Amino acid sequence: MRTIEPEKDEMFDGPIESSNGKKERPKTYPRLRLKHESFPETKKWEVGKEYTVEMKIKMVGLSISRFSNDSEFEIRGFGTKGKGKTEDDNQE
Repeated sequence: MRTIEPEKDEMFDGPIESSNGKKERPKTYPRLRLKHESFPETKKWEVGKEYTVEMKIKMVGLSISRFSNDSEFEIRGFGTKGKGKTEDDNQE
């Protein structure tokens, strides 16, 4: 599985955090929000734990320019594997 590194959020319009004497914008991961009607299992999941989800997606858009580099997808289906683990579990 590919690991995603958090990136500086250039769109962030809040306070700038300070690390090592430098003022930087906070780093964030890409986010995904799903309604419980579509994915009811998540109501039983715990915040702070990681879960593996398989997704069936259809690509519906592609943007490659100096302003935007992303792809757009429709989520067509998904399923879960395994049990959740905390960030501490990943540091073993």
